[in-house]
Amino acid sequence: MALRSDYHLGLIFIFFVFLADRISKWWIMDVLELPKIQMIQVLPIFNLQWVENRGVSFGMLSADSDFGRWVLVVLLSLITIGLGIWLKSVQNRVLAIALGLVIGGALGNIYDRIIFGYVADFLQFYVGDWSFAVFNVADSCITVGAALLIWDSFFGPKPEQESFNQK
Repeated sequence: MALRSDYHLGLIFIFFVFLADRISKWWIMDVLELPKIQMIQVLPIFNLQWVENRGVSFGMLSADSDFGRWVLVVLLSLITIGLGIWLKSVQNRVLAIALGLVIGGALGNIYDRIIFGYVADFLQFYVGDWSFAVFNVADSCITVGAALLIWDSFFGPKPEQESFNQK
């Protein structure tokens, strides 16, 4: 029974991450109209900065052509499907949450890439002249989910090992 509830927990996280990502991008794009303004300083260390990310992570592996865009969509969709298959077999909550965060964030970014041709990034933290990469809610969830996957691999429950002395 725990297996099914962990799977459902993962599905709930997928739904809410995707929803939070879509709402945040709608607010940034349509309510604040950040693409027209380009930047809003919110705090001395935080801006809303408009970036159209055509790459994968932090703008790497840029896909400026339509062909490159669709290759990324297909590749990221296949990876997301693989993570979804993994989610069906999870046996602990941390792993279910981690996969839900990664899948939900990936779906948010895949949606952007399909609809707009790029991923909408807008959160920028900086100190003086140093600036962290501009990112979005989906990216944040993917990062937290990946960190939880690493945590689970080191500290999560281990499968019971069979005794070799059984006869």
